[in-house]
Amino acid sequence: MRIRACLFGLLLGLLAPALAWGQPQTDSTYTIQSGDTLYRISQTVGASVESIMRWNDLEDPGALQVGQSLRVRPPSPTTDTSGAPSSAAPPPRDRAAASAPPDTASSGSYATHTVEPGDTFVGLALRLGTTADTLFALNDQETDTLTAGRSLRVPPRFGPPTHVVDSSETLYSIAGRYGVSVRALRSLNDLDTTSLSVGQRLRLPERPDRWPRGTYAAPDTTGAVAVYPDAFAGRLMAGGTAYDPDDYAVSHPSLPFGSVVLLSRPDTTVHTFARVLDRGLGGDEVVLDLSAAVAQRLGISPNASPPVALRVVWRAAP
Repeated sequence: MRIRACLFGLLLGLLAPALAWGQPQTDSTYTIQSGDTLYRISQTVGASVESIMRWNDLEDPGALQVGQSLRVRPPSPTTDTSGAPSSAAPPPRDRAAASAPPDTASSGSYATHTVEPGDTFVGLALRLGTTADTLFALNDQETDTLTAGRSLRVPPRFGPPTHVVDSSETLYSIAGRYGVSVRALRSLNDLDTTSLSVGQRLRLPERPDRWPRGTYAAPDTTGAVAVYPDAFAGRLMAGGTAYDPDDYAVSHPSLPFGSVVLLSRPDTTVHTFARVLDRGLGGDEVVLDLSAAVAQRLGISPNASPPVALRVVWRAAP
């Protein structure tokens, strides 16, 4: 009898993992851990990056916080008040992709850019008015290496324009509104007929000026700056390092320590990169404080403070 009981227990032990593995995944949220990216989370939970961004109203895929809770399953009538799907109707791995109509399923939550010779993440970020770490997160990238011809994900505002069909519209009226041909709309949206559905999203021909060329996007901040006094050499800054006049260091009221900024003189073509290592000494009218090395590079003396334009290049993790 004892032997039979042992054999029965052993059999249950062998079958338990298989039974557990065969159960459908019902967790509807995911807690962000250190080092997570949206792409890696999507691979873990079995949902697309676009769906996770849509379910959580995310505009910036790089703006993730450790400990933040993300919805990784779509809201549905079978979801209870706690956010967990009902066990009677477990969702598929990506219900949004499975149930969405063809015209919206392919619209995506990001745009694409084909890498050109000389492109870098930093250069693209400055042109687009975003940060390099956002581009890294969008593309699950860990190095700054880019190969010409590669397709990169970029923020959705740089994607092709779209139009949502109204009840009174036809393909011909939409084509006339935007000055394009019906044939072009059908080809771009893989339409077999001219029939449309209310709420259907149509892709439109891309604008020729969609991508800024040769210039940086508008600065994040422009204003007066101050230079650290020589007497501050060796003193501890708010970021935990000692002030060295030869470092390319600046203060900032809110950017995380270690973030990288590009500083430019609007009245000249001079610019330089610097790291945020301090919280600042100046008053409300001062945008940030500069180390002696940064001030020298920009041609700023302690007694003169021309305006300086600041663009965020890399936002460090908080």
